[in-house]
Amino acid sequence: MRFASLGGSNAGNYAAAGKSGADSAAKMHAVQRKTGPDYGMLSQVAMKTASNEKIAGMEAEAKLTNVAQKVYADQTQNAIDIKVFNKGQEIKQKQRKAGGLAAIGKIAGAGFLAATDNTKGRERPKGDLQGLYDSWKTRHDGLKATHKSESDALGDYKPGTFEAPDSTVGGGSGKVTGGSGSSSNLGGQTFDISKLTDNDYRELGYVISSEAQLGTDDEFGVAANVLTRLQSGKYGKSIGEIIRAKGQYEGVYSGNSSYSPKIEARLKSPEGQKKIQEYFTQLDGRTEFKGQTMLHNRVKNEDPMFSPGGNFYHYAGQ
Repeated sequence: MRFASLGGSNAGNYAAAGKSGADSAAKMHAVQRKTGPDYGMLSQVAMKTASNEKIAGMEAEAKLTNVAQKVYADQTQNAIDIKVFNKGQEIKQKQRKAGGLAAIGKIAGAGFLAATDNTKGRERPKGDLQGLYDSWKTRHDGLKATHKSESDALGDYKPGTFEAPDSTVGGGSGKVTGGSGSSSNLGGQTFDISKLTDNDYRELGYVISSEAQLGTDDEFGVAANVLTRLQSGKYGKSIGEIIRAKGQYEGVYSGNSSYSPKIEARLKSPEGQKKIQEYFTQLDGRTEFKGQTMLHNRVKNEDPMFSPGGNFYHYAGQ
């Protein structure tokens, strides 16, 4: 077999054709590189785009999270506010209940006082404690002012009006006979006024200074009231004990009484002792008396008075 053609012109033609094809491919590749897409750039753009999308997603997620957190915080705060409000209402309700109980306590206390002491014709206490204090202070100041003005008006003791006896144990005007009042068991008994001591008169003057209308016959009425109680034996064994008995003579236990030589002198005088005897008889065993604030309760034909501006006297239980 002969291969002469390989070394001839045909071989050169094949080589040239191959080279031409390679050059053409190279040129095409070059053109393609110049005119074709830049895949490296495309990759960079794609990565940047993906990165931006991821960042945007993260930012959106963050915003959504912030909104959710704010909504949760607002809801939590609202719940706290509601709870605080409800607690405040609960506290206010308890305070109102406590205030109601306190008011009930005041009324109950005032009711107890009213039930335990109204034997002297004083106004019954009310449920308002401040009102009680104001009322007491008004009466207290009024009594002090009245006591001072009446004492000043009476002036010094003048012989001839009431002549004080020389005896240091009271006058010698005899015995006092009680009436027939069945409630005090004084009927047929006597009271020996001559045995009253200076201290007895001193104590009578002390209670009269705040319980009687000073400068009037009501002084002797209060003295007769104390002696009626002494004679009954139910209120104490001495004048001092009787006038200081708990809840009996308001002027004494409230601190408005004072010792008064002027009143003592009027009681010791013969005229004073005579009136004490006379009023002791008229009381006829009446151991109680009431003041002007209770005057509307007086039964005129049953409850004696010794001065229009003074006390009226009645039996126990009336």
